[in-house]
Amino acid sequence: MTTDILIIGAGIAGVTAAYFLAPKHRVVILEREPQPGYHTSGRSAAQFAEAFGSPIVRALARASRGFFERPPPGFADHPLLTPRASLVVARAGQEAELVAEQVACAAIGIVTDLVDEAGARRLFPPLARGLYSAGLSEPGAGDLDVDALLQGYLRGARAAGVRLVTDAEVTALERRAGQWHARTRAGDFAAPIVIDAAGAWADAIARLAGARPLGLVPKRRTALVFAAPADTGDTSAWAHTGDADETWYVKPQRGAFMGSLSDATPDEPRDAWPDDLDVAQAVANIEAATNLRVGRPIRSWAGLRSFVPDGTPVAGFAADAEGLFWLAGLGGVGMLTSPAMGHAVAGLIAVGDVPAELYAFGVTAATLSPARPGL
Repeated sequence: MTTDILIIGAGIAGVTAAYFLAPKHRVVILEREPQPGYHTSGRSAAQFAEAFGSPIVRALARASRGFFERPPPGFADHPLLTPRASLVVARAGQEAELVAEQVACAAIGIVTDLVDEAGARRLFPPLARGLYSAGLSEPGAGDLDVDALLQGYLRGARAAGVRLVTDAEVTALERRAGQWHARTRAGDFAAPIVIDAAGAWADAIARLAGARPLGLVPKRRTALVFAAPADTGDTSAWAHTGDADETWYVKPQRGAFMGSLSDATPDEPRDAWPDDLDVAQAVANIEAATNLRVGRPIRSWAGLRSFVPDGTPVAGFAADAEGLFWLAGLGGVGMLTSPAMGHAVAGLIAVGDVPAELYAFGVTAATLSPARPGL
C-alpha cells in the first residue's frame, strides 16, 4: 500500500501527529501491538502541569492548555482537563530550591504559590507532620483524561481518512526511488515520509532506516493503585503531591489513590513489568511520607518513558536519512504537550517550520530539531 505519510507507532505521539496531519495528507499508522497506546501512553498518570520539565516542555504545555480546555467540537463528550493543583513538598534546607523554581515559573507566566508546612497539609491532608517544611503548588494544574484524549485523536484521525494497522511490527525499512518501503507482519507499505514515533523503539527504527540513533534511553517508572480508607471523604480538592527528591508521588482518585516511586530506571525497549522490590519501595516511601497505609495494592504496573540526552522532545527531519522524521524523546510529557506537538509536526512537514502561534511561547523548529546542539 502506498500513502503520503507512514507513522510508526500508535502511542500518543503517533496518533496526535496523525490527527493534525490528516486534513492535508493521506496517513497510515503502523503499530506493532494489537491496540494503540499499549505501552507508555496507556500507563500515564496524566497530570497536566505547566511547571514540569525543561523550558521547552513548559512552553509546549502552556501552548497546549487551550486545546485541553476547549477541544474541537465532537472531540470528547466530557471535559479533558479537570482542575487539581499539583504540589511539590521539600524538607528543611530545600526551601531555596522551591523559591528558585517559583522565580523561573514566574518569568514565563506560570502561577505558583509557596506554602508552609500547614499550607501543604491543607492541599494534601495526609502529609506527615514535621517531615516537610514547605511546598510549591501550581493551582492551575489538573488531571487529564488519558483515554478520552487518545480516543479523541484516533476518532478524529479516522474520520479524516487515517488508516490504523495493528500487529504491524516494522521488520525492514528501506528507501528506494524517493519512497520509504516498510515491511511489516501485516504487509508492505510505502510513502515518501516516515515519522518515527516508536517510543522506546525509536532508535531501533532509525537503525533500520540507516540513520544515526539519538541515544534514546527508555526509563522504567513504577506505579500502583491502592484503596482509600473508608473515612477518607471527598478528595477531589486534594493536590497531586510528590517530594522534591522525586522518591514518591500520590494522586487522589475516586475511592482510591495512585502512587509511584517516581523512579527512572534505565531499561531496554520491552513490555515493562513492575519489579516487586520497586513496588515495595514505593509503598515504603509513601507510607513514610504520609499517613496513608497502602497495604496490598489493588494493582501495580510499570511503563517506559524514553528520553534523549537533553531531556527535550525531538521533532524534525533527520539530516542523514531523506524523508525520515523524528518524533521522539517525549518521556513523561507526551500527553500534556500533545496538541502543541501535533501542531508543530504538521507545520514542520508542510512548510518546514512550526506554526507562528508556537513562536509566541518560545517553541521554534531549532528547539525541537534532531540536529540541535547536545544531540
